[in-house]
Amino acid sequence: MVTGEFKSTTDDGKEIEAYRWDPGTIFLEKGEKVRLKILGINGKEHPFIIEGTDIKGVVKKGEETVVPLQFDMEGTYRLICLTHPDKENNGPMIAYIVVD
Repeated sequence: MVTGEFKSTTDDGKEIEAYRWDPGTIFLEKGEKVRLKILGINGKEHPFIIEGTDIKGVVKKGEETVVPLQFDMEGTYRLICLTHPDKENNGPMIAYIVVD
């Protein structure tokens, strides 16, 4: 997974930026142990949480962050950047972890 930044210009000439995780969705099996590797490409840093868990961390530009994951319950968990949680903050920078 990587951090990404996209820029565009609106019809009225305003430049906008949007940040995202790529890929935006990952799929895991219930009980599967994985090491999610996130490479910081754009943005100075992206502090994050995984909603519904105690998992949190920071992805820094030019560095790889490794997050051990194992989910015992099926469901969809959101990986949320706390710097870019909504469109007012160049987001939402949210990825989905789908556990089956």
